[in-house]
Amino acid sequence: MGTTMMLVDDGTTQILIDAFITPAGLLDAALGRPVSTDPDAVDTALDKVGADRVRAIFISHSHHDHALDVAYIANRTGATVHGSPSTLNIARGGNVPEDRLALLDPEKSVTVGSFTVRTIASKHSPDPMGGEGATIDKPLLQPAPISAYKEGGTYDFLVAAPETSMLFKGSANWIPGALAGVHADALFLGIGGLGRAKQGFSKDFLDATIGTVQPAIVIPTHWNDFFCPIHEGLPLQRKLVDNTPAAFDTVLARTKADGVDIGLLEAFASITIH
Repeated sequence: MGTTMMLVDDGTTQILIDAFITPAGLLDAALGRPVSTDPDAVDTALDKVGADRVRAIFISHSHHDHALDVAYIANRTGATVHGSPSTLNIARGGNVPEDRLALLDPEKSVTVGSFTVRTIASKHSPDPMGGEGATIDKPLLQPAPISAYKEGGTYDFLVAAPETSMLFKGSANWIPGALAGVHADALFLGIGGLGRAKQGFSKDFLDATIGTVQPAIVIPTHWNDFFCPIHEGLPLQRKLVDNTPAAFDTVLARTKADGVDIGLLEAFASITIH
C-alpha cells in the first residue's frame, strides 16, 4: 500500500505492517506544517484492498511515513497496535484504548489467528530524521508536524503462517547477527536510502539480509515517493531524497547472483506466498 505498508491476509485473519496512507507533502515537511490523518483517503485505500478483518497492526518505527495513520486505522478496525513506546504514544494521541496497545518484545512471539509474529530489533537507515533513537515521550495529538514523529526504535517482523514465512524489513540497515538463523520464504526489503549509500554499506546490508535469510523471493519496499498520494502507479522517490534506480540495480544484481527471484508490487497489488 505504498512505502512499507503491507496487508497480510490468509483468507481469515489480516495483519497490517505499518500504517501510512495520508499524503503529507514535501512542502509540509520543509515548512514544518502540521498534518493530520485524512479519513477519506484512508477509508478509500482500506476499502480497496478489503481490509475488513484486521486484527493487529505492527509498526516498524515511528516516523510519519510508517505510523501517521495508526490511530485512525486501529480505531476503525478494532485492531491491536503493536509498537515501541513511541508508537504507542502516537496511538494514545488518537485515543486508541490501552487494552489494544501492545509493547513490542523481541523475546516473545505474538500469535494472531494462524500467524505467529516475531519481533527482531534492527536499525534505521543512516541519518534518520531527528536522530537515531529519538523518542516520542507523551501522547502525540494531531495535527502535528512530521518532525514530531521520532524514530523511537526500529524493528523487523518475521511473520510465519503454517506453510510459509515472510520477513518485513522496513529500513535499510541492520544489527550485526540479528538475523542469524532467520529464514523466510519472502523478504520484503526496505531499500530507502540505499541508492545513496556507499558501495561497502550496500554489500554488507545485502549480505546481512538476502545472504543470511536466503529467501525464495525478494520484494523491494520503501522506494516510492511517499510525499505523493498512493495510486496504482507509484512514482519513484525523487532524486533529491534518494537515487532509487541505483538501489534497484544494486538489489537486482544481488538477487541475480544468488539465484533469488525478485518481485515488484505497485500500490494495491498483491502477491501469493506459498
